[in-house]
Order: sequence, then structure tokens, then C-alpha cells
Amino acid sequence: MTIRRSESGDVEVKVNVFRDGNKLQSSDGSDDIYDFITGIEIYESITSSTIEVKLLFNDGSGFIGALTGSELFRIQIRGTVMDRNYYVRAYDIEARTRLDTADSFIVNCASDEFFQNEITNVFGNSQVVFNSTSSSDIVKQLLKTDQRYIRSKKKIYIEESTNKQQFIATNWRPYDCIYWLAQRSTRKARKGGTLQNGFLFWENGLGYSFKSIDKIIDNVNNQSESKTNFTTGDTKLYTYVYSTKSSGSDGSDQFKIETVVFPEERDFLTGLRNGAWAGFSMGFDPVTVTQSKMGLSTDMSVDAYRYGISAMWPKMSHLNESKSVNPLSQLDSTIKNIVDYPRRTRYTALSNQIFDPKFVDNPQKNYEELVELQAYQWMRIESLKNIKLMIKFPGNLDLYAGSGMNVVLPATYKRNSTTDVDRKYSGRYVIGGLTHKIVGTTMNTQALLLKDSIPR
Repeated sequence: MTIRRSESGDVEVKVNVFRDGNKLQSSDGSDDIYDFITGIEIYESITSSTIEVKLLFNDGSGFIGALTGSELFRIQIRGTVMDRNYYVRAYDIEARTRLDTADSFIVNCASDEFFQNEITNVFGNSQVVFNSTSSSDIVKQLLKTDQRYIRSKKKIYIEESTNKQQFIATNWRPYDCIYWLAQRSTRKARKGGTLQNGFLFWENGLGYSFKSIDKIIDNVNNQSESKTNFTTGDTKLYTYVYSTKSSGSDGSDQFKIETVVFPEERDFLTGLRNGAWAGFSMGFDPVTVTQSKMGLSTDMSVDAYRYGISAMWPKMSHLNESKSVNPLSQLDSTIKNIVDYPRRTRYTALSNQIFDPKFVDNPQKNYEELVELQAYQWMRIESLKNIKLMIKFPGNLDLYAGSGMNVVLPATYKRNSTTDVDRKYSGRYVIGGLTHKIVGTTMNTQALLLKDSIPR
């Protein structure tokens, strides 16, 4: 049950420590160590396979002497929007300093599954090791159903893929297998008849997700203001407005943005140099190089596959798709004319056909798909970074990396004494990352927001 708030961002926090399954207690029977903690940071991101937590301690009672650096922490947070419990395990104690008779230090923590991944190995032919060759089935087996691996009790949200996977796991960790699958999985949806990939694997407050960027965007477009469904993973859409903070608001500022930063505005020179929007994709078989098919295009003598964002853009999913365009389409004509000029060649090592017998009748087809999917994945990731926002607001535990939120920003100009909405930077975003910061009884949330398109 959420707390009654007097100010936006109010929280109540309790922290317990467990060792070998037993809760640690002081001599007087107390088990809550939050009085020793001056700050908590909880971080999740679509690029991270684990939730990370930093606990900042100020200890004048010798508590650090009881820590081994491997304990399990339970962090109970009662917030103004949602309550949540985090279970994380310590893996590092750093920055320890002593002032007078008190020690200050930081305990770094991660999800227990991350540690299980470090001590677990997968070895052998995937057709023998796993019950299926489907990417989604293998991920489920690695994370949950197979007792040899992670054995997570958390929810998992997986987008099914179309292609089958056959590979040799050379003493990989489970997450290594999942990342390998993410690079090679394709969606069931084929917008414009094009294979779509760009899968990501991450953990957020809901659990684990294995989804493509296009699926993430489709989900954000379909988000509503209905309550978060923890079974399906459909999250509530919150709208945050940037405006002057009122005083004595009794929590009415809960959904107001306190600060806005525009990180890494588009550097076109770097984008051109790195082949962010156009280039050649090439592959080679390390065993039979001379027999490798590099792609379908005839633009280069080695038959590299030529990719370009202008041709691929209509075949991708986009935020607010019917009312948006590619930001590159509004560039200065001089820059626009060279955006599709291929500057960078990207190489990928292809699976040898000896170990990857797909398309036996047409082995080159497998090569062609891998090379072209490499190009799609690169452009898909880069296009998601077209617009970035970093915003801070009163803490909200019902937001998740990989879901969406709606932002309303005022323009810096007025029309007829009325401030318009900034159409370019307002709208729905994908939450790329979240950091919840708690000091005392106050929590704020900092979110990195990503958007691939702008209004027409």
C-alpha cells in the first residue's frame, strides 16, 4: 500500500541484510539498517542484463565489520505511486574513508541471477543441450525452466522469433548464449517484407525482457493509462509536464519535470564517419573465405550489401508513426544528399556451414540474411538515438526501462502571449534507462528518454 504523501517523492524505506538465508540483527534485535545508509541508487537500462544498486553508508558503529561483501540485501520501498521490494546481492565495497570515528563507504549490488550467471556454463551443440532450436524457447530454458542454469523466479517477457538457432556453445555463460541469440533472432513481423531483428536483453522492475527494438516501439505506441499489468508486462503510460514547481502542493507536483537536459545532440560528422545511416555490410566465413558470399548488392566488386536509412526507414516501426517523420529528412540539403552515401564498411564473421547446416540447398541464403540483418540492427539502434532527453522528476517506481512515457515540454517562444508546446521534443519516448535516487525520505527519478522520429 502506498504512503500518504505530504510532498511529491516521499518514500518510506526499510533495508534488511541476509546471510545464508538468515536475517542479520543487532544485539537489541533490530534488523533495519537504513539508519546507517545516507543514500540509495537503483539503476536499470535496456542495455543491462541486471538491476544495479549502490548503497551509500555512513557507519559509526562498526557495522562494516559484520559485512563480507557478499550479503543479500532486501530494500523495501513504500512510494507515493507504487511500492516495490528489491533483492540484490553485494559484490563490492569501495570508496571507504574514515572521518573521526565514522566510516563512509559504498556497497555495490546486483541481482542474484547475475551471480548465478557467473558460475554457470553452457557447453555443447544447441540441438543436444536445449529442448528446442527456437530463440524464445532457449531463452526461457536458460532463465527459468532448466534447473541447470539461472532458475530465476522473476517474470520473463519474451518476443517470439521466427528463425531456428543451431550453434555450439563453447563453455559460454547463459547470458552469453542469450546475447548470441539476440544478434541473430528475427521478428515474426515483416514490415515491408523485410526481416527485422535488433533484439535486446535486459532486466527492469518487472523482470527480464527479450524483445526487439521494433517491438518495444510498437508497445509504447499502444500504451494506455490503464494500470500496469504484471502478467502481460503492459505498463501504464504516465505523462510528465515541465513547468514551474508550485509550493505547498501536497503532492500535486508528482508528475512535473524538475530538470531537462538534452544530451549528445546529433553530431552529423561522427554519424557520417561511423556509417550510422549508410554503408556496406560484409561477411566472411573464417574457414572458407573464398567461398563466402558477402551479400546481394553489386555496388562493390566483392558484392557487399549496401544499406541506407532512407530506404530502410519505411520498413521500421516508429513512435507516433502516422504523424512523424525521419529527422534526417529535414536536414540541410547539402547534408541530406550525403546521408545515404556509404562511408563505412562493417564486417561480421559468419557461421561456417559445417556447423550451421541451414539452407542446405542454398547455403548462400544464410550468409545473405546474416549480412543484411547486421546492417538493419545497426541502423535500428542508431535511429532510436535520434532524439534524447534526460529528465528528473519526483520518484516513480511504476516506470520501467523498455516501456514508454509521454512528455510535454513548453516551447521557448510565445505566440500571442501564449506559450506553445515544443512539438519536436514533446510526445512519447522509449525509456532507455532509469535511476531512482533516495536520500532520507525523498526519492527522485532520473530517466534517459529515446525517440527515433519527430512530428511532420
